[in-house]
Amino acid sequence: MVIDGEVLRFKAAAKPGNGIQIRETTENIVADGTTYREARIYRYAEYVPTYTKNVPGLYPASGFSMIETNDQLAKKLLDYTAVNSDLAKKLTVLSTDSLTRVQLDAQKDNVRLNCRKGCFALNGAEEYTINVYRHSANNITQEQILPDLRRYVRYWNSAAKTWGGFYPVTENLHIDVKVVKGSTVYVRHGFIPEGVQLVLLRKKKRSRKRRSGGTTGTNAAWKGKSMLRQPKNQYVHYKGVILSTSSPNNWYVPKCIGVTDKEDNALIGKELGSVCSDMIVASGSLSEIAAGNGLYKVVGTRVKASRKGTKPKTQACCYARIALQFAAAGKTFKSAGGEMARMKYRLWFHLDKKTNKTVVRRGFSAD
Repeated sequence: MVIDGEVLRFKAAAKPGNGIQIRETTENIVADGTTYREARIYRYAEYVPTYTKNVPGLYPASGFSMIETNDQLAKKLLDYTAVNSDLAKKLTVLSTDSLTRVQLDAQKDNVRLNCRKGCFALNGAEEYTINVYRHSANNITQEQILPDLRRYVRYWNSAAKTWGGFYPVTENLHIDVKVVKGSTVYVRHGFIPEGVQLVLLRKKKRSRKRRSGGTTGTNAAWKGKSMLRQPKNQYVHYKGVILSTSSPNNWYVPKCIGVTDKEDNALIGKELGSVCSDMIVASGSLSEIAAGNGLYKVVGTRVKASRKGTKPKTQACCYARIALQFAAAGKTFKSAGGEMARMKYRLWFHLDKKTNKTVVRRGFSAD
């Protein structure tokens, strides 16, 4: 019990009294052969039959509330233990060092599992966290979080009554880009999940045609017809280019390490300046190009550029929109991917004041 801010042990009594008295007992302590008399003092409270005013350490029992017998306290303790046991069953955070694949596959309720060493290795990790989200009986998600915050996710297939495979989460993969001296691109990124690549995208026009029945189709409703959609521009995987990556939080110059077609194998090992050169091509006579007065066209568009924009339907400079993105990709496929670092691959005409000649310059700028 608490009296004047002091917590005291309350001595059990056969029956309550009218007053509560504070008692003190002393104890001698022997240390190193020396006896220290009354060095330890015990203070406790107990019932007394009567209460008299102005007696030091004596208080009226009626002034205290919530005084209960040992039986009542024991019952409350049992109730408290039962409540905590029931809560323990509903806790959403569990730690384990013996999780198996079978146990993970069977987990379909909302829970967080902190898996330590001893659990089965998942996606190459011995320690990880599993979050299970049960939206409904047929809509369940399992998410794996690695110590370096890489994430994988899989979904419950209610029709087949089985789990799908784990896929790396790329939506939160951030890319920093900077351009040095106008033509060299530096990239910095964080931890990269296994199976995720850095890819080069090119923004191009999407055709209005959604699908076509052709002339030899078997469906009479669509034979010779096509369905149209809203035309727009979209980013697509440029030539299947896959770029190199580096250690996390380190600035580096990415180079091409993979393409789709064998005809583009010459791009492997090249930096972005060489990889993007075919996005803007020269047209016209060789003499005009050599004199710095050529015509340059952005592939896939009607945009053309000439010196000072003097030629008809041309402008003084031009650019192609590109982007870098992390996605699960290969030579012939690419996932939706995550955040895009947008840039422009530019071409412009520069007058060299020393030689008084016009030269064509190419470079990059970050959007």
